[in-house]
Amino acid sequence: MRVTIAVPASIANLGPGFDILAIAVQLQNEVHAELSDGPLSIDPGSGFDGALRNPEHNRITRAYSRACGALNVATDGAHFSCVNRIPFARGLGSSAAAALGGVLAAVALHHAPWDEQMVLDCVEGVEGHRDNAAAALLGGLAICAPGAPAVQMHVPDELRAVVFLPDAELETDAARRVVAGEFSRADAIFNASRCALLIRALAMRDYATLGDAMDDRWHQPARARLIPQAAHLMAAAREAGAAGAALAGAGPSVVALTVRDPAETAAALERAAATVRIAGHAVTLKVRNYGARVDVHA
Repeated sequence: MRVTIAVPASIANLGPGFDILAIAVQLQNEVHAELSDGPLSIDPGSGFDGALRNPEHNRITRAYSRACGALNVATDGAHFSCVNRIPFARGLGSSAAAALGGVLAAVALHHAPWDEQMVLDCVEGVEGHRDNAAAALLGGLAICAPGAPAVQMHVPDELRAVVFLPDAELETDAARRVVAGEFSRADAIFNASRCALLIRALAMRDYATLGDAMDDRWHQPARARLIPQAAHLMAAAREAGAAGAALAGAGPSVVALTVRDPAETAAALERAAATVRIAGHAVTLKVRNYGARVDVHA
């Protein structure tokens, strides 16, 4: 039995929605998995180092093993191969996509009667980012409220996410360590109001309010110490006509949402990056209102 799992990239936070909001975009990884007679193994694809070929270190096979443990089935006897398109450590949910691919492989190969929330619980146990995982699984705008099931909302199809991808990576753990564990009452009210504005803006197609809606007082000011040029790029995107801009996830990438010509926003981001000497390039991604797909081959 073989399965092919397509898992999209996702962009979390969108400014105020720290650990709460994420959208799926049209850039995907593929995981091919099949039952075999040998030990658990993985081919991560060309260009990847030896650590990712070790099932104990690769997040896909680690997630597969965790799911198999929950299902009380053997973890050996499976081989994985990968097609990776989501850049690592750039704020596009590559870790969540990997973990989700492994869990969905276990569910499909072993015919598990798991629902979406059980899949997300397992992914969160491996990778920790339920918001990215929910967007990748469900598509659209995922809303993750602690203590409640993750839900999905349709994102207008005309919206484009223009992402500036720096050549340099930033590990999510490092970006999380600089964010304070507690916030003032005023900042909590500020961010809660911006989350409400953001969801309304997308639901009502009121793009004029996205600039205010994507403002944030929680994680972005703290992460500015690690990514001091990000504010310059965000401002350049808004000046070029983008409706709003924010760090993509934990960074270092910057995402701008626009319904105007995305080429103008992309060019503005690249010009701004050049002025502050950040190597990288901009990509334009469509939103994706459907999530991961699993194809089973006999």
